[in-house]
Amino acid sequence: MQVVEMSTVLEATADAVWAKVKTPSAFRKVTSGLLAMPAIVGRRDDWHEGETVVGWVFLFGFLPFSRHHLHIARIDESTRVLSSREFGGLISVWNHEIEIVPIDSQTCRYRDRVEIDAGVVTTVVVLYARFFYRMRQRRWRALAREINK
Repeated sequence: MQVVEMSTVLEATADAVWAKVKTPSAFRKVTSGLLAMPAIVGRRDDWHEGETVVGWVFLFGFLPFSRHHLHIARIDESTRVLSSREFGGLISVWNHEIEIVPIDSQTCRYRDRVEIDAGVVTTVVVLYARFFYRMRQRRWRALAREINK
């Protein structure tokens, strides 16, 4: 198992970012072009602790990758942590944690941490994950600027 951890500072309040983290619409926005999960297209309600979504994942929005299982394991309002337990295809473990920590009244730190096990292709999956989360965080920075308007 390997771990990828990245963080970035967002120019928005922790509460505003946390509200967005809990939505499939923000997930779609920050993963657009990198990954698509048709099972959540058009979904308007927030993620719910304990729910599981099963559906195909398409890399870069068009390349079928796997039938993916995304389980929302924890949504902790007091610590602003959302954790998912995921797997599908070559990936046996993709445990993702998002944490939002206030820095001051107008900025926060957004952190992604993911544990990955994909057997013999773990290193390749980790390389994709590093690219994927770097792009996601860039998009979170843009989304945070929109929140502040």
